[in-house]
Amino acid sequence: MTEKQIKQIESQLPQGEKIDRMYSAFEGGIRVITKNADGCEIRYNVSFDADDNASIKRF
Repeated sequence: MTEKQIKQIESQLPQGEKIDRMYSAFEGGIRVITKNADGCEIRYNVSFDADDNASIKRF
């Protein structure tokens, strides 16, 4: 992913969540794991539109 796409993902996260890691999933696609202020992990699926803009949906 590009720096632009990472910034797009960060802008969609709820306040206090930070990206912990990203990986290519076995089933296809990209997953983003974040941690909130309490240290709990939240997982998101990443999708891309026709212009390669990234958006996330909670897994």
